[in-house]
Amino acid sequence: MKIDFTSRKTTWIVLLLIALVPLPSILSYMQRFVVRNGIVTAYLYDVKAPIDGTVNDLAVTPGSICPNRPALLLGNQRRTGQYENLEHELNALNGILATHKKQLADYIRKMTRDIDQSLAILKARLTAEEADLKESGQRRSRTLKLVEASVAAQQEADQVEAEYSGDKSKVRSTILEIEQLEQRREMLSQGLFPQEMSDGVLQVQEQINKLELSILATKRRMTEAETASNSCAADSVNARMSRASIVIPESGVVWDVNVQNGMEVSKGDRLLSYIDRSRLMVEVAVDDATLELIEPGCGVRIRIFGRSDFIEGTVFRVMGSGAVWHDDVFAAAIRERSARDGHVLVEFKDKQLFNSIEKFCCVGRTAYAEFEGIGLVEQYFGTFLR
Repeated sequence: MKIDFTSRKTTWIVLLLIALVPLPSILSYMQRFVVRNGIVTAYLYDVKAPIDGTVNDLAVTPGSICPNRPALLLGNQRRTGQYENLEHELNALNGILATHKKQLADYIRKMTRDIDQSLAILKARLTAEEADLKESGQRRSRTLKLVEASVAAQQEADQVEAEYSGDKSKVRSTILEIEQLEQRREMLSQGLFPQEMSDGVLQVQEQINKLELSILATKRRMTEAETASNSCAADSVNARMSRASIVIPESGVVWDVNVQNGMEVSKGDRLLSYIDRSRLMVEVAVDDATLELIEPGCGVRIRIFGRSDFIEGTVFRVMGSGAVWHDDVFAAAIRERSARDGHVLVEFKDKQLFNSIEKFCCVGRTAYAEFEGIGLVEQYFGTFLR
């Protein structure tokens, strides 16, 4: 069977088929409600000064995190100036004390080594002297026997007796020296220093004793200064908080910093602000007429301009155009909206944005949203269908 492509009927059939080709994509599009007026945002938290004081050790900048250390420290100089000076003095005294103790330990180590060497020499000498004493004792015994047998004269016996007494005295003297050195070594190990010890050791020990007394006196004055500060302060809580550290959560990214090191701040002044990257959202402007079709829990596909992939999200707040809306609660908000535009907040999780700290997790980037299950039919004829 031949088809006549020149006939009018065939032409209409071909045109109809061509017109039906995009019909599936059109039907798919009609099942989605796309809003292109959206922006990535997050809750914005302000950190205010808990006390009057001076900013110290500022460790953050905008677009940074500080999970393992304070973002900054505050010191109340007006209340703790004396205390801070005493604290610095105490640190200096502790440093000097540590130096002197190290010097004393070096002295003790050197003196202990000298005593050990002297003991080794004396013990070696004692061995030789005991050998000499034994030999002179044997010679004395032989000479006395010869004198009794009238073979040797009494003069030889007296000479041998004198040698024996001298060797015996040498052994006894060496034993006493060894005992004296061992006693000194024991005293050194216990931290006791006899007066005949080195003048350097005694001077260092005296300095250590004076430093320890000064440290005790400084600690007592610090306690008195802190007590006086607490008693003179009108607010006991702030008095105890003479120093404060500012810590932001691990999921926080610094949004803005309003202070710098050395700046004087008053209680309640804004120090910095941060966003919570664990709760990233997209605010979408939707016409009031369409808000009836959107419910909390509705699935949404989010696409940030510049990215090719979609992020799955969920609606968690729907508010009309006349609702009270505080833009300062969020780090970013839609700039241009119609008078009838309501507010729809979509929450989502995305590791790529969570880790994009240097770009503030893309907060402030424009985006559009595709609401599932809401098409053109529901938008224009929803009132009649319901």
